[in-house]
Amino acid sequence: MDKDTTEDGKDDDATEEKITRGGAWKLYCSRALTAWGDRLWAFGLGLLLFKIYEKDLRLVSAYGLANCAVSIIFGASMGNWIDSSQRLRAAKTFLIIQNFSVAVNCALLATFFQWRKEAEEYFGDWISVLVAVLAIVIALVSTLSSTGSKIVVEKDWIVVIADGDDDKLASMNSIFRTIDLVCLTVSPVLAGVLFSYTNYVITAVVIGGWNICSVVFEYLLLVSIYKQFGGLAKKSVQETASDSSDGVLAKLSGSYQGWVYYFTHKVRNAGLGLAFLYMTVLGFDNITWAFAIMQGVTESVLGILVAVSALVGIVGSLAFPPLRKWLGEERAGMVGMGALVSSLSLCVVSVWLPGSPFDPWFDNSEIAEVKEGSGMVHVGEEELVTDYTSVGVLLTGIILARFGLWMSDLSITQILQENVEANKRGVIGGVQNSLNSTFDLLKFGLVLLMPNQHMFGILIIISFTFICMGALSLTTYSCKVGKVSTCCSHNSKSDYTVTETAEPNDSSV
Repeated sequence: MDKDTTEDGKDDDATEEKITRGGAWKLYCSRALTAWGDRLWAFGLGLLLFKIYEKDLRLVSAYGLANCAVSIIFGASMGNWIDSSQRLRAAKTFLIIQNFSVAVNCALLATFFQWRKEAEEYFGDWISVLVAVLAIVIALVSTLSSTGSKIVVEKDWIVVIADGDDDKLASMNSIFRTIDLVCLTVSPVLAGVLFSYTNYVITAVVIGGWNICSVVFEYLLLVSIYKQFGGLAKKSVQETASDSSDGVLAKLSGSYQGWVYYFTHKVRNAGLGLAFLYMTVLGFDNITWAFAIMQGVTESVLGILVAVSALVGIVGSLAFPPLRKWLGEERAGMVGMGALVSSLSLCVVSVWLPGSPFDPWFDNSEIAEVKEGSGMVHVGEEELVTDYTSVGVLLTGIILARFGLWMSDLSITQILQENVEANKRGVIGGVQNSLNSTFDLLKFGLVLLMPNQHMFGILIIISFTFICMGALSLTTYSCKVGKVSTCCSHNSKSDYTVTETAEPNDSSV
């Protein structure tokens, strides 16, 4: 027993030395390259798709719905494949597919925009439809690959590298999220400059070129990290029913088993708490931007607000490690949920403040003219100046909510990392992503049912209700295991070892 303890101590020192002297910068550089490419492509793809059909947002919405549907259908199966594959093989596969699919998509769109006029004259208008369909299909492949890459590295690799040190794991999670938020702040600015001062062809070429160059450095970093941390090679790969057959029924069976496993796992309520947060219009996405512009907010102001919201999110992610060390993951998550609900309460209040367009019985035929982006609405012969009180309070609540949102997200992420068996992290991560996409899909459906700005107040109230359900779900999990986890927080190494070696627990929560 003493010998084992000594060896564990040596392993801890060796891991600490590896992370301090070399492993950390490689891991964070790899994450920065991936996050930068993901954020740059996500922002650019929306504008590139919109450029194909500039009359409305139907093509962008179609991509959003298709993306959610694909994630729901293939999430669990992708997770099963991750669990049945060696770590380096899975990471390299997703990395190569993701970057090259983005590059191919950029080449396709750049070629189309360069010779669009000639192509439509020769082939007809259907060529635009074909390009749009191909671009969406390739984009779905890149998105799935990006999701798989995140599951491999963020849900598995960093857990192994942390080697059972919960504080170290929390710090690494926080840095990962901070890197992502910094990229979220800066990359849209660069893409916006490219779109504004060059053209769509050059922008697509730049994004595609970045992915080709990036994949080389990311590949080398992944291989180096894998060789440096021997624990990454120690993975027990189990053959599953879906792996032994390539048939569709076998894959569907594996997906079904993954969902059953998720909903009978003890982390279910924590994961559901995160999934509920995706059913919301109270975030800085295309829906919120469109609504704000309808209320007279300019694009430049929105850009500044996005950067401010990212900075608030960074504060929340940096506050997580010390708060987790003090309270534990579960209670830190509850604090984050409390801050999230409190901030979004302002959004609910904004529905009834001066300047709010909320009116479920409004007749659109009464509007004679709307000056887009001017902040003024003409009703008949009378000109009304927009009151920004309501939209100002709405955006303030959304910005402040980023603090609690990312703290809650990090808390639930670490709960899943620490309490899911090593050979099941892939399937749990895949099902979790599918659940997130399910609620995201529900959001799109509700917006399509209530697209008018005068109905947006209903969407705000529904979104707030789902946020509260998420907080309640995490609270039920915390009440069940929170005290035990907090009491055992000083013995995290032994807890981690048990989690890693235990057989999968199929008992219901």
